[in-house]
Amino acid sequence: MTLDILICTIDEGILRVPEVLMSPRGDVRYVVSMQWTNPRAGRKDEEVEESLLEQVPAVLKEREDVALTFLEGKGLSRNRNHALEKVTGDVVLIADDDCRYTKELIGNIFAAYNGHPEADVIHFQALDTEGKPLHPYPVPYVSSVEMTFRREVATRFDERFGLGSEFFCAGEEDVWMKDAQEAGYHILYVDKPIVMTPKETTGKNFLKNKQMQVTKGAVFKHVYGTGGAAWRTLKEAGWWLVHKGANPLPILYNMVRGMQLLAPRS
Repeated sequence: MTLDILICTIDEGILRVPEVLMSPRGDVRYVVSMQWTNPRAGRKDEEVEESLLEQVPAVLKEREDVALTFLEGKGLSRNRNHALEKVTGDVVLIADDDCRYTKELIGNIFAAYNGHPEADVIHFQALDTEGKPLHPYPVPYVSSVEMTFRREVATRFDERFGLGSEFFCAGEEDVWMKDAQEAGYHILYVDKPIVMTPKETTGKNFLKNKQMQVTKGAVFKHVYGTGGAAWRTLKEAGWWLVHKGANPLPILYNMVRGMQLLAPRS
């Protein structure tokens, strides 16, 4: 069994990617997709790629277990879908440029798939940089760095969601898991850690972040349908009132707006 670790980054984030790599091993490969946002300024494709390669740390160009690819523009989900086109391993692991791995953590992935041949998708636990669980497990929502799946899984990330998207700034993992479930894939949770990563910051400022509130409403609708989303938006707004003393009306308004903005996919 082989594992492809997908590392998606943008612009100067490429400088952090070498820290993600473990010592070379025959059953692990890295697919590094670098998005770039600098103006093309009339340059040809080959000139752009040459310029980008100059920005890439030497180790990423020298190691045979690293496959480099480039993508113009923004959108984390778009970048991940681009990287998925380059996959050759049996199992895929989603990574960010601040993730860290060890032999033992990666071993948990191989053991899980070898022990569960029926599983198409397995999600795990993540540790913070101090080696403690990122949050209490199991959790209702899965972070992308906790996700793995077999190469044959055809589900792709909904490019309306995720950092840098034109529409909704997060939630791409929840949407992906729902899409995979509806496609009939066998999804399993294994209570083992597979990654060390800084504590989550996305959504920390939910109370002050209108875009996050809009996004949450859209995610609720995609995952639970209109009726289920309506109940959950009320429950969410009520939680902020009871536990934080916040005015629930703006929160409720923004989440309902997100539900309204989520148009059916073409």
